[in-house]
Amino acid sequence: MVELVVALVGILVLVAGILQISSMGVSQSRLMTEARREAGRKAMLDKSSFAGPQFIAGCTVGEDGIAFSHDDSSVSADGGVLNMGIVRYAHPDELDDIRPDNAVSVVADSDFPQNMMGLVDGEKKVRVTLLPIIRELVYRSDSVELCGKAWMTWTKGLY
Repeated sequence: MVELVVALVGILVLVAGILQISSMGVSQSRLMTEARREAGRKAMLDKSSFAGPQFIAGCTVGEDGIAFSHDDSSVSADGGVLNMGIVRYAHPDELDDIRPDNAVSVVADSDFPQNMMGLVDGEKKVRVTLLPIIRELVYRSDSVELCGKAWMTWTKGLY
């Protein structure tokens, strides 16, 4: 009898976990669709709403002791890494001799090359309520916040 009860509890937790993960997966899919819709709306605007990507070098670990979790703060990186790590391999000086005013040379000469990429973002967040058994036995919280971010190319209203 004891073995049956232990097995039933284990099976119940397993089934509840599968249901919770599938619920979170559906919510994440809807969330990313909304984020892409927002980015698509911004991509079609006549005036760009570009804010620029955040380059992250690392993080300061928060109270939970887990790196890159919700309570951490990010350590910003230098945007010049884009120039040094990507653009310089295209040899912009040689390209400028062959084809003056090419796009690579323009990016290489810019102090903020990431601003020349023409990207817009869409971001959405949603809270997913946890099942009572998951809340009590697995994750001691009433809900989990899911975040979705999508980037698209700004088309300058050309569609």
